[in-house]
Amino acid sequence: MNQVPDHSQVMADYYAAFRPLIDAEDKRRCVSFALSALSSGKLDIPSLYEGVLAPAARELQCTLRQRRLCVWEEHVRTSILRTVIECCYPELMKARDLIAGDQTRGPGIIVCPTEEYHELGARMAADLFTLQGFDTVFVGANTPQQDILDAVTVIHPVFVGVSVTSPYNLVPARRVIQQMMQLRTDIGASFRIIAGGQAFGTDVGRAKYLGADLLAQDYAQIQRFAQELPWSSH
Repeated sequence: MNQVPDHSQVMADYYAAFRPLIDAEDKRRCVSFALSALSSGKLDIPSLYEGVLAPAARELQCTLRQRRLCVWEEHVRTSILRTVIECCYPELMKARDLIAGDQTRGPGIIVCPTEEYHELGARMAADLFTLQGFDTVFVGANTPQQDILDAVTVIHPVFVGVSVTSPYNLVPARRVIQQMMQLRTDIGASFRIIAGGQAFGTDVGRAKYLGADLLAQDYAQIQRFAQELPWSSH
């Protein structure tokens, strides 16, 4: 009797196969590997992002050199992973169409506060929100506070995601979240403020202390949030 392979083991196997490619900084093979995994059906977008790309982004040790990555190598690694993500965009939209069709759950915004330059996790989160039917606007790294507030007033989002990787950037994150809370009151809006990123870990209390309505650190949490919101037609 054939056993269905455990999905967590499948992701672990794909990550183990991907590691030598990213350690070798082989952009072409990294892209081909990811697209092949998706086209084969062995991985979908969430499992590729969470089981392969995110661990590769967090990995601090370069096995080929047996020494810690220096800054320029980390930047090269991040650039390759960003290229992989962008090349997966057509597959992302195919998957979104299967889930959402011509419907939307409304616009959303993903930002990193001032001085937060690590945006790869936020970029993947934007895609995962898109997969669940949101029209997600990814603003990116080191976004000034006033620009975030301006974006909210223009886009009228149903959520704003604030991504923080470095714990040192929780202070500017708290400032902008507090300003968004005030803006929400001033304009009578109901958008949710969602915290995410390595600086929060699984600490919901920390996210709440900063003023966020909830913490979303994986696709399952994004799905649960999405299911709270109604669909509408484009």
